[in-house]
Amino acid sequence: MIDPSIRLAHYRRLDIQKEMSQHAQGREVAARFDEKFGQRPDVLNNPADVYEFAKQGATSFHCSEELWKNPLLLKTEMTRADQDKIRIGWDLVIDVDCTVWEYSKLITHFIIQALRENGVSSISCKFSGNKGFHIGVPFEAFPKKVGEKETRLLFPDGVRIIASYLIDQVDRPEGVDRIGRFTKRIMVSGLDTLINKLGVHKEELLREVCIRCGTPRSSEKMRVVYICSRCEKSEHSEKEEVRVCVKCNKIMERKRGGKQVDYCPKSKCSKNRIFVDKLDIEKILSVDALLISSRHLYRMPYSLHEKSGLASIPIDPNKVLQFEKEMANPDGLVIPEFCFLDRGKIKSSDATMLFDRAFQWHLDSKTIMEEGKDQNTQSRKEFALTEAIPQDLFPPCIKLILAGIGDGKKRAVFILINFLRSVGYDYDNIEKMLIEWNAKNKEPIREVNWKGQLHYHKQQSKQALPPNCANSAYMIAIGVCKPDAFCQRIKNPAQYSKKKAWLLEQGTPKKKAVKPKAKVENPRQSGQIPKEVKTDSDPVKP
Repeated sequence: MIDPSIRLAHYRRLDIQKEMSQHAQGREVAARFDEKFGQRPDVLNNPADVYEFAKQGATSFHCSEELWKNPLLLKTEMTRADQDKIRIGWDLVIDVDCTVWEYSKLITHFIIQALRENGVSSISCKFSGNKGFHIGVPFEAFPKKVGEKETRLLFPDGVRIIASYLIDQVDRPEGVDRIGRFTKRIMVSGLDTLINKLGVHKEELLREVCIRCGTPRSSEKMRVVYICSRCEKSEHSEKEEVRVCVKCNKIMERKRGGKQVDYCPKSKCSKNRIFVDKLDIEKILSVDALLISSRHLYRMPYSLHEKSGLASIPIDPNKVLQFEKEMANPDGLVIPEFCFLDRGKIKSSDATMLFDRAFQWHLDSKTIMEEGKDQNTQSRKEFALTEAIPQDLFPPCIKLILAGIGDGKKRAVFILINFLRSVGYDYDNIEKMLIEWNAKNKEPIREVNWKGQLHYHKQQSKQALPPNCANSAYMIAIGVCKPDAFCQRIKNPAQYSKKKAWLLEQGTPKKKAVKPKAKVENPRQSGQIPKEVKTDSDPVKP
């Protein structure tokens, strides 16, 4: 909790009111009152509004990345097309958040460096107020179109593509050894220190990539095919073992076997077999890109942070590594000469190269994935869902979320929607489950928040998996990652339920009901065959 006297003294300052009011122009604004947001949409029409909100109990202020003709026209039930009509643009705001403060600064430094390497000079940065930073590029620096589509219509997909591209550039291979620059820096400063601070194993943090192109290593295992010579039933497995036909009770013949082959899935260097270690940055860093949806908010410059009590202040992009949290103490805070997302010093189309490279990288990545699927004979057809998977087959994390949680409810909504869609639930059932879930929360999330995410998901009409278990920004961050023995065999919550359902189906094969055979009397006992007459079934004595 922020001391009320410090909070009021901070928002009473005329210079801070002016800076916040200028930044809010054309944006939707939401004031936060400790754990709850005020009404949406809202705006800051003049500097005095900041102090008025503060007197009503506002602890922090948040605003949209999107720029609107009139933010007050926004409504929850608006379609994507309706929003596009009043959206005039959007700023690129990358939220970098790492549990280890030193690496949060280091990754922010490398992202800013990557932006410059991609021709962008209109870069600004600010401290988030707690554990990370916000990196910004204003909309006026963007190209007017990407392909045939207006750039203003590319939110939020454009943010996700560019953020993913920049994260890839953070650890771009350099030098003869082709080790990523971030990986090399961590190796020098001490990998064991990072592992201890994150509480993970070395094998979880490092992955092998192609020395030529940096693409993650792929592997395939040629499957062993088992065939029954009597009924011709065939089965596939990665293990070489003795198998018995379930139908005929006859040992099956092993037709083909092979050894593991490692390769680069990228077609131009598919014959390469040389790989180097690279840090899995997703396990170190939380870049708030997956959660970005329409009307997404970020903490405004000079807004206080409820947990730390510090101010979210602009900083010099060239001095991120020298920044310390004590500099954001609201007591005696000095307004710097630069501001976050400064629209007065923008070069037209400054970010054209960034957009071209990021979207081309996105297309290349999709191609690699498709090539990898074609070459990987190990990939199986996805378990076909004929009906929604029952809740008793849900993983522990999803069960814990559904039981009600405290912090992280917005992320929980994102996880639940994607998980439930992936395991066969329709939107009507998902809505009912979200209502039931929200009633169990210690402090229910506002209906507009979960309905907005559900509405956006319906509009996209895309079925996506929930975040992977290894992504520390989701299940781990909100405290619901309580793995059981089965969790060690999976990477995604949806995979957990599907694999359990598949195993359950394999364990109870569908067979035709076999009627019990009628008891046949011994022919000799029935008197049909004389005792002295031998039958074909009688053993021949030597």
